[in-house]
Amino acid sequence: MKPPQPPRRILLALTLLAAAVLACGAPAGEPKAEIILEPTPRPTSAEAATAAPTAPSAAPTEGTPMIAFAFRDDFSGSLDSGWSWYQSDSPGWSLDHTPGWLRLNLSSGSFFGATPPENLLVRTAPAGDFAMQTFLRFSPHNNFEIAGLVVLFDDHSLLQFGRGFCFSEAGAPACIGDALYFDNVQDSSPVGGNFAAQALLGLDYQLQLERQGNAYLASYTTDGSSWMPIGSHTVDKAPVSIGLIAAQSTVASPYADFDYFEVTSES
Repeated sequence: MKPPQPPRRILLALTLLAAAVLACGAPAGEPKAEIILEPTPRPTSAEAATAAPTAPSAAPTEGTPMIAFAFRDDFSGSLDSGWSWYQSDSPGWSLDHTPGWLRLNLSSGSFFGATPPENLLVRTAPAGDFAMQTFLRFSPHNNFEIAGLVVLFDDHSLLQFGRGFCFSEAGAPACIGDALYFDNVQDSSPVGGNFAAQALLGLDYQLQLERQGNAYLASYTTDGSSWMPIGSHTVDKAPVSIGLIAAQSTVASPYADFDYFEVTSES
């Protein structure tokens, strides 16, 4: 006679219990099943084009001017791109005499006469208002010599602001010897005064020329922080180029040294 068989429910429970005991007793080094994650599909070019733009991490500080154009040349080793020489491809100049300085020999020409000067180093003027600066080391000794900043409007019209020498036997107030002068020359003729300013005549000056609409304001500093205004001229023409000038010499030896040139614009 066969022993009575346990109910199916009991057999199923015993089977599951045995399986659990075997699983718990399995060695720890048994490999686990690998889980494979499908990569997230990249959006198509059409989807990317219609996606919402990402917001910037921080908004610009309110009231901070946005400088749209800026250029600076420290004259270290070579001239930066964008410069050109006015009138001459090879005027007298050097970057080797004093490292980090541009030396310009004064040319004999003048925009007051029929022969413009050759030693103008210029670049395209920015659109709209701008401010340009240079550090000038120059001590003029001969009549009419000048070196500094220039704004060129055409072949017979410019603004020139710098250190120069002007002597008049008649004692005209426009000529006070070694001083800072701001000339407005239109169609080869002077317009307005030259704002002659006999400042503290050391060797070094920082010069600045700012355009605000059709007005141009000249100023200088000898300590790098306190800017002293010289005067302003108004020119109803668009500037073509800006840069440096060393000119109006009657002898061959004078030169002027420039430590840097910088221009900034907000347009």
